[in-house]
Amino acid sequence: MTALTESQQSRRSLRELLAVELAPREGRWAAVARIATACVITVAIAMIFQIPQPAYMAYIVFLISKDEPTTTLTSALGGLVAATLAVILSIGLALIDTAEPALRLPAMGLATFAAMFTARTFALGPISFLAAYVIVLMQSLVDDIPNLEALTRLILWMWVVAFVPVAVTLFVNFLFGASAAAVRSRLVRGILKELETGLVRQDYRKALPGWRARLAPLLDTVREHAETPQRLNPVTTSVLTALLDLLVIMEAFPAELPHAIREELASRVHGCLTAIEARGHPLMSEPTPQTVQSAEGRVEQSPAVVAFLSTLSRLYNAVNRPRTLPEATEGRAPRRPFAPDAFSNPAYWQFALKTTIAVATSYSIYTLLDWPGLRTSIVTCFFVALASLGETVHKLVLRLSGAIIGGLIAGLSIVFVLPHLTDIGQLCLLIGSVSVGAAWVATSSELLSYAGMQLAFAFFLGILQGYAPATDLTVLRDRVVGILLGNIVITVVFSSFWPASARSAVRAALADVLRAIGAVIGRQSIAEEARTRTVQALVRADYFRALSLFELRMLPRHSNLPAVADIERLAGAAFVVTTDSISPETERDSTAPFVQWVESAADSLSRNQPMPNIPAARVRSPPLSSADPQALSQKALEQLESEVRHVASATH
Repeated sequence: MTALTESQQSRRSLRELLAVELAPREGRWAAVARIATACVITVAIAMIFQIPQPAYMAYIVFLISKDEPTTTLTSALGGLVAATLAVILSIGLALIDTAEPALRLPAMGLATFAAMFTARTFALGPISFLAAYVIVLMQSLVDDIPNLEALTRLILWMWVVAFVPVAVTLFVNFLFGASAAAVRSRLVRGILKELETGLVRQDYRKALPGWRARLAPLLDTVREHAETPQRLNPVTTSVLTALLDLLVIMEAFPAELPHAIREELASRVHGCLTAIEARGHPLMSEPTPQTVQSAEGRVEQSPAVVAFLSTLSRLYNAVNRPRTLPEATEGRAPRRPFAPDAFSNPAYWQFALKTTIAVATSYSIYTLLDWPGLRTSIVTCFFVALASLGETVHKLVLRLSGAIIGGLIAGLSIVFVLPHLTDIGQLCLLIGSVSVGAAWVATSSELLSYAGMQLAFAFFLGILQGYAPATDLTVLRDRVVGILLGNIVITVVFSSFWPASARSAVRAALADVLRAIGAVIGRQSIAEEARTRTVQALVRADYFRALSLFELRMLPRHSNLPAVADIERLAGAAFVVTTDSISPETERDSTAPFVQWVESAADSLSRNQPMPNIPAARVRSPPLSSADPQALSQKALEQLESEVRHVASATH
């Protein structure tokens, strides 16, 4: 394939990504309106009472705004706790090291290291991260403050800077925000609608990873709200696991499905959607095995389609059947304050040290250049640093894109719009208009949302320079250049010291998928849990695969790494062969070779070794007639064997 062809494919992929991420969906306009409204109110309060740092106040609204009020409250309280700790510690440090750079610089380095280490290992990592970030930012301002009294006043104001947007955002969200159950129901209904449309158009396959990625994070929150009455919470654990199973089984669908079959499947999906919209009120009789059996006759005994119909029936029953007891939550691991390998895995302290080096380098550069306007480089190092180079470069691209677009909008506004504004109301209208666009991007998935955050941040930094219309473009220039400097420094440091590749995370996730598939195929006692682990590992693998594309050729390529799509098809075949309507009593002897191979493959993959040899062909049973109940089981086993052999041969 030529470089030109690859470039054209990349551009098409980018267009498709933007089309999907920026497409309207149910609830998006409401979320955007809440963010824009909170920004406008926050800026108005900051201007009326002349509170310092109005740009940061407006940006905090973006940081803490979530889909539903409870999550917003959690992030807001965490932010307030972090701000309180930061103010107390900053005042204490100011009394000690204001006139002693020999103490101030190590304090900044220690705070950065602690923030980055605890962010990845500590249960309250986000709080310690934000507190340390504010401490470092306050320490970097010492050289620009005329005296200790002014510094103390600025530090004390920082608590107000955090409190006002938090209070405003909570007020707006609790007045107009949707409940957690409504958000989950809306998401599930949206995916079912997209699934129905995708089946009719036969373009569902490329959307499967995205649907799984949007649903998988709901598992934990659904378990936490297990006691909620089903009429108020139609999306239960049973509903969610059945839907996720569907999205894996579809990986095993034939490349082409006849139109009549797709119409049949789409109508069944629409029935489940209608049941969820009715909030648990049964709308029709419960599907019976005979109903599914009659459908099986029309779908030419395809194991994947039959498994899909059977799982769809399970989903429908989970929606319609009243739940009398709370769903089981046994087996959940107790929460620990620190990650199990927090003090044994060197990757954590290496990551913290790399970020500390980047922050120190950025601080040294703008201090030696006597260019304090580049202080945004420190902000960039804090928020761009991630575990792997692919993640870091991905966030770098989003930050640069957002900063350039936001800075350009701010520059044009300073030149052409602000000279005509005469009061706070007109300023709020400008803030609200740009906030709508930034919030629309920020409400995308993790692949794009950070660009919207940075667009808003760069715009606020350029426009909200004081309490009068901004007229100085040098402030905007310095802040954008600081963002560029921070991105360059963080990329150089992370690619030079202990470079960690996103492909390593792909490898680990695929190994987890294979181990979970082994438990599924072996029909172990934890088979249901293994299905959930399979889905979660597939989501991680696909996410890191996308991020690995940002590493370009900066790190060595990984060998012996199977394609994520191949493992997804293997998972689909494993789910099909273990569906009760396909193989209600599958003998262990028939799947034992596959279990042994996937477990061996998982070990080889985690050790970066070649995949095990292609398993020997199974002894073929005589073909059975389509009327034989064992025919579907035989076809499913043949498909599983084919996928295993394909994965094994693809890496040799």
